[in-house]
Amino acid sequence: MKKIKTQQFIGRQLARLKAGQSLYSIIMITITAISVFSFAFQINIWIICILFPIALFGAFYIGYIMDKKNIVTADHIKTLEMYHRYLSVADIKVFEFGLLQIEAIFEWLKSMQEDKPLDDNILKRKWEEYFKRWSPQEEDK
Repeated sequence: MKKIKTQQFIGRQLARLKAGQSLYSIIMITITAISVFSFAFQINIWIICILFPIALFGAFYIGYIMDKKNIVTADHIKTLEMYHRYLSVADIKVFEFGLLQIEAIFEWLKSMQEDKPLDDNILKRKWEEYFKRWSPQEEDK
């Protein structure tokens, strides 16, 4: 009987720890998102003070909906499924395209920060490298 009560106590403590970690990660991600927006668009501190509680409440609300709809469990099952299979060429291609998009966004932000027009040649060169790598090669006829 004592062993069962100990296991229940440990289970409750671990559940509280997981809930605390979830709340902490939501707060940290919200702070990071607002920091990126303030860096990119040069928002002043008063707008951040107004935006932070709204964004935090929105993040908690989305977390509440995900908890009620059991989305986390479905996402966990999908994650397990993804970890137990080999990466295919299509997966690598999609990941590399995502990196290409992120590089384009960083180039855009860099040009905004330096007050220069966006250099299309850099983006075109990166796109051509990506396209050359992943386009089917024509066989010699």
